[in-house]
This record gives sequence, C-alpha cells and structure tokens, in this order.
Amino acid sequence: MTRTHSAGSNSHAATDYCGRILNGNYTSKLKETVQHHVSACRDFDQIGLDAMPYIAAWQVGQPGIWYEFVSKRFLDLFNLTPNKLSREFSKAVLDRRVYKKADVCPDVREMILQRQDLDNQRNRIREETIKTGETEAVYKVQLPDGRVRWLKDWASVTTYLQDGICLSPGYLADVSMEMDQKDQVSELNIMVNRDKELLVEAERHAALGQISAKVFHEIRNPILSIGGLAKRLNEQLPADGPQAYMAVIVKEAERLENILNNLFKFTGPVELNREPVAPDKFVKRVIGLLRSDLDRYGVNVSYASQEKLPDIYIDQEQVHETLVHIIKNSIDAMKQGGELTVELACLNEFVSITITDSGAGISTVHESRATEPFFTTKVYGSGLGLSLADKAIKLHGGQLSIKSLETGGTEVVILLPIYNMKI
Repeated sequence: MTRTHSAGSNSHAATDYCGRILNGNYTSKLKETVQHHVSACRDFDQIGLDAMPYIAAWQVGQPGIWYEFVSKRFLDLFNLTPNKLSREFSKAVLDRRVYKKADVCPDVREMILQRQDLDNQRNRIREETIKTGETEAVYKVQLPDGRVRWLKDWASVTTYLQDGICLSPGYLADVSMEMDQKDQVSELNIMVNRDKELLVEAERHAALGQISAKVFHEIRNPILSIGGLAKRLNEQLPADGPQAYMAVIVKEAERLENILNNLFKFTGPVELNREPVAPDKFVKRVIGLLRSDLDRYGVNVSYASQEKLPDIYIDQEQVHETLVHIIKNSIDAMKQGGELTVELACLNEFVSITITDSGAGISTVHESRATEPFFTTKVYGSGLGLSLADKAIKLHGGQLSIKSLETGGTEVVILLPIYNMKI
C-alpha cells in the first residue's frame, strides 16, 4: 500500500475544509481525488446556485459518516458546524422517498421510508448505494426552527479499498415547492376519488330506494292477498285435500314479503334510537334467544369476555338483528354440528365482538362481496342480510369485517363505539 503523509498535504486544506483525508495518512490517489472534488465544490458553491454541494466519506464496514466539504448554504440551513451536521441531519429526517419507474407501465412508484424504518435500514441502503455506485432520494426534514423542507439528494459513491474509505460527492437541492404541489395534487386526487365513490354509492342507493319503494307498494299488496287467501283455503279444505300445496304457497308468500321488507329497510332512511348498553349482557341475551337453534344442530358455544367492559352506545333493535343474522349464518354453515366462539374485548374506542364458526368458510372469491346487496351463495336467500348488518354497524360509526380462516370457518368482527358521556 502506498501512503503519503507529509506536511505539504496540509497546504491543500483551505479554511473551509472540514475533513480528515487531506490531513491524514491515506494514499496520494485518494487525496488527489478529494482535493479535486473540494476545489470543484468550492467553485460551485461560490457561484451561488441553488444546489448545495457536499463531500461525504466513511470507513468501509463502519457506521457513521463525516464531511470532507459542506456547502455554506447547507450549514446555514441547519445553523450547525460541519462536525455536528452529520448526526443532526440524520435526526432531522422525517422520511426518505425514492421514485422508481414501474416495470410494466409508465407510472412512477413512490417508496417511502418513515424515520423509524429508515434508522433500521440504514445499513441496507448504504450497501445498495455502494453496489450501484450512486443514490438519488428526497428527504423530508424538520429544521431547528420547526420548518419542514424537502431536500433532493443525489450522490455518487466510490470505494477506495487500499484506504478502506468510501467517498461520496453529491449535492442537495431544496424541492419543497415541487413536493408541496405534488402532495396537494395527491390529496386532491384522493378527495376526488373518494367523492366519486361516495357519489356513485349515493346514486346507487337512491336508485335502489326508488325501485324498492315502487316494488314494495306495487307487489306487497298482491303477495299479502295471495298469502292470506292461501291460509284461508288451507283452513277450510278437507283433511285429504291439497293442503300441502296451500302450505307451499303460504310459505313462499311469506318469504317474498320478508324479501320486500328487507329491501325496504336497506334502502329506506334509518333513525337510530341509541342508548348505553352493557355489551356482555346484550350479547348473552342474543345467544340465549338462539339456544334452541344451536342445540338442534349440535353447535357448541364458547363465550369469553374481557372483564369490566365499558358500555356501548347503540340502537338495541338494529344491533340485535345484526347479531341474530350473523349467528344464524354461522349455524347454517354447521348443520352437522360444530364450534361457535364469541369473544368480547375493548379495542381503543370500540368494543369488539368476534364471532367465529368452524364451518366451511367463505371462498376467497366471494369474501370481498359478502356485504354487497343481493349477493348470496344460498339457494334460498335475498342476499340482503349481511348488507343490512353492515349498514346498521356503519350507521353506528362502527365496522364489520368478514374473513375466511386458514384453519377453516369464518370470522366476523364487529366494532361498536364505546359510550361517551359527552355524546
């Protein structure tokens, strides 16, 4: 290894030189390269352009960096000396963003690393930078005075194995205006897409409401007449008459009437009569009402509740119907017997009710459509039950999620808001 260390090397270091290499025991090749970069950066900095040149360096395989040169504007931005800049700049970074062109389309992907993730992945990022020989990223930083700025960083990296040094000349540019505009556009796009989805959903519900009101009034009366006459005929016909046919007519008329009622409930306005309710007692009461169905099909129930759960703020009738429908769905999935698990817990500002069955589960194809109106995989069914349940929970400011478990069966999680005295 050829190294030089002479007093003459100090003459290369100007008053703005803040590094180690020109005054250290390193090869002449590395020193000449650093001197060349320092001169170029100094000239560039004196021109007064917006870009802020710097020269970073670090020992191979060692954490931490130092600067061989730092633009005066870079130092002024953080109001720091060069020896403190490296540490304080790392602490000031809020996130790091890299933009890459997608492989299959012209879109550019934005990959964001938050501060904590960036700290955990610094070594990986450095290794990638050394491998590729360059890096380009945008840093969101918070300055000492509290202002937030976006700094685009471009740098090359060269490894000098004889010296065990990585040298990285680069520059920073303030791109705050461009990034703020990009974020504003992104927020507008999010708002437009959200409003568009809400508009489509509102128009769909309005159309359903008009159709259901028409259907309800035009079809309900004939169905009631058919069902009522069938009941009277069934009572008056002799024992050896066609009662079986009449019974089918009565049953189907009742089913059609239920479908119409559910459709009208789904599309019609709902006014919640909310009150504080103890969730443990409420859920136990619903399970008790369905005990005969559970016993008939040999379904065992496991119930668990976190101690001292806060009250929930609900319309008891709406949530009662929701729980009944979900548990009946679970029973239908376990006609040959099975396990039903009901668990209650407190989750942030909600009480969670988790209902799990050991049935066949929901196909992944159908999972995302489970709460869609009129979607059903049953031979008999309107496809409105889970839609009504989802609507009721959302009206309460809660959430309903349904997923099929890898072990088999279905898990339904209901989140209902905790009662707040200020409401």
